[in-house]
Amino acid sequence: MIWSIAWKNVWRNRKRSLIVITAVLLGTTAGVFTSGLMNGWIKQRMQSVIYTEVGHLKLYNPEFLNNEEINNFIPQSEAVVSYLQNDKRVKAFSQRIKLMSMASTSRGNSVLMLQGIDLEKEKQVSDLYKLILPNAGTYFAGSGSYPIVISDRTAEQLRIKNYTIKAETFDSLKIAGIPEPVIEKLKVIENKRFNTENLLKKQLTKLLSLKDLKNYSAEILGAAKHYRLNSKVVFTFTGKNGELISQAFKVCGIFKTNNTMFDLMNAYVLHSDLAAVAGLSNMEFHETGMVLNDNEELKNVQSDIRKAFPGLSVLSWKELATDAAMMNDFMDLFYSIIMGFILFALAFGIINTMMMSVLERTKELGMLMAVGMNKKRVFNMIMLETIFLTLVGAVAGMIVGWIIILITGHTGINFSSVGEGMEAMGWSALVYPEIDAAFFFGVTLMVIATGILSSILPARKALKLNPVEALKIDN
Repeated sequence: MIWSIAWKNVWRNRKRSLIVITAVLLGTTAGVFTSGLMNGWIKQRMQSVIYTEVGHLKLYNPEFLNNEEINNFIPQSEAVVSYLQNDKRVKAFSQRIKLMSMASTSRGNSVLMLQGIDLEKEKQVSDLYKLILPNAGTYFAGSGSYPIVISDRTAEQLRIKNYTIKAETFDSLKIAGIPEPVIEKLKVIENKRFNTENLLKKQLTKLLSLKDLKNYSAEILGAAKHYRLNSKVVFTFTGKNGELISQAFKVCGIFKTNNTMFDLMNAYVLHSDLAAVAGLSNMEFHETGMVLNDNEELKNVQSDIRKAFPGLSVLSWKELATDAAMMNDFMDLFYSIIMGFILFALAFGIINTMMMSVLERTKELGMLMAVGMNKKRVFNMIMLETIFLTLVGAVAGMIVGWIIILITGHTGINFSSVGEGMEAMGWSALVYPEIDAAFFFGVTLMVIATGILSSILPARKALKLNPVEALKIDN
């Protein structure tokens, strides 16, 4: 009976209840969506760390971590290969040569970690081959002698990437739906080359209106972008015997990840090419990266490899990408903090509403206590009213938030306006929100707890009523 009475009492003042329910709905929706956005970001970062940048585990010679010299190879390389091949928990592994080198062209230079990879093995542990940009070559497919894959950022530093407005650029812009008046304004810079994106942007600001820049600059920059594929890049590094070696590689492909620092540091060549030039044997490697069948086995596999090869440094992705590991480990705490702040703010509105409800029903509550309703039942009735009021809004908010996450999880949310800063920290500018079902269970418990805590003050106010005096009050 108390449950039925409490539910009916919620709707006695429909307008006031709906205002509170709407506030809870909006707050819960915001909390759910924000949590889904963060969850999507974190999972995308983890995916990038594990399947593009690092892998689940990496093996090194401990000396190589202190000093990246060419002779600090992984010890017992053949035994390590045999062990990993027989471990069913290891999905795939790839061994790499890593040489710090100076890269230079006639137009620019950069310091890069030159990585010699086995093409087929690398594809099993890294999805970098999927990140080759459109019209920017291939991942070693059909390449000639001494091919190399570099990043979009490195291509810009070495001046292999430039921007030129050509006749075919105008055709591409017309197909993209750029208005003819805008295209006409660009003809004054036809066939003019710009070495960086910023230089072209500065020119566009002089030629186009702010509205045209906002609407069409991305299409113009994309159509004008050009890579000088097959350009020669000369790498200088120290060989096995301490001699200084220079070797030219031809750019066959350009990749781009969500991590600017990773892109600026790494370039990839074939293991056979780099080993021959540096004077290394087929079993001399500096790094072994691997992915596992089950992420839950990470600690066990790491511990077992350390026991089997005590001379190796065995580092997990959590140790190599501490930012992503911290976010992953404290993900549930972040969600709780977000929802906690929102519900804490909403609690004041709920308390105020219930206090008004109690004051308006002073005579009624006094009558109930006068005819025998004990204080426990009065307290339970007010507590249930508060929980119902909170829970209705929260459930509606969770449903709305979940629908928004479903939609944006399919379309993605583009933060390209701040994409450069986000990618500098390794976070994607295109986010696909997602949320786990367990999250809603936790939110429901927090909502019920908020309802119970918010009911204490109004309930105490009701329990302090003197039935005789309350009956004299005319509400």
